Amino acid sequence: MYKDYELMEIQTEVLFKIDHLKRITEINESTDLIAPFLFLGRTKEGNVIRFNKTFPEHHKIKIFEVVNNNQNNIELGNLIMNVSKLKQINKIWMGPAYVFPENFNMTSNAIKITNDNKELLRMGFPNLIQHFEKRQPVYAIIQNGIAVSVCCSARKSSRGAEASVETLDSYEGCGYGTSSVIAWANEIRKAALYPLYSTAWDNFSSQTIAKKLNLYKYGVDLHIS
Repeated sequence: MYKDYELMEIQTEVLFKIDHLKRITEINESTDLIAPFLFLGRTKEGNVIRFNKTFPEHHKIKIFEVVNNNQNNIELGNLIMNVSKLKQINKIWMGPAYVFPENFNMTSNAIKITNDNKELLRMGFPNLIQHFEKRQPVYAIIQNGIAVSVCCSARKSSRGAEASVETLDSYEGCGYGTSSVIAWANEIRKAALYPLYSTAWDNFSSQTIAKKLNLYKYGVDLHIS
């Protein structure tokens, strides 16, 4: 398996479209979401920093100084203050970044959703049908003839894929999300890609899945937009 720092670099390729200067040009997804002004991925082996293509070159040195001043404890307030001097901050997102271990061997009863059965998504996850091909592979738990929990690829690159899992409210707490994630990760690994799983610190249900699956935390993500 790659080292933590390398895994974080792979994640940046999954999350964003990056130019030859390693600047973020846009989100690597069919979405209206705006790419972050600054991305910071912290690992025990070092920091991966990606600036938006609009980030002023002359101000990057100050960001590097703040970020690298203390490897064990980022001065978040100082970092935010420096970014806010350049643009109004509208959103800050933080959370752990995980990868499925190489010895992962769990199995699942989730079924693969293909063009032949994608109508199973219609009632609970109609938006997924719209971007069906880009979200492959898609796995779901079926109850009463409909998909009640789904895991698919939020974003992909040539080296990895990021999981996206969602369960209908009335079916939460049954372990369906965990089962769909397992099936998705197994297929991603068969494709020789790294199955990545990141979430926000306040998304407790998502972190519960990571804990159940004993995923390896290689770092922490910070997005400032």
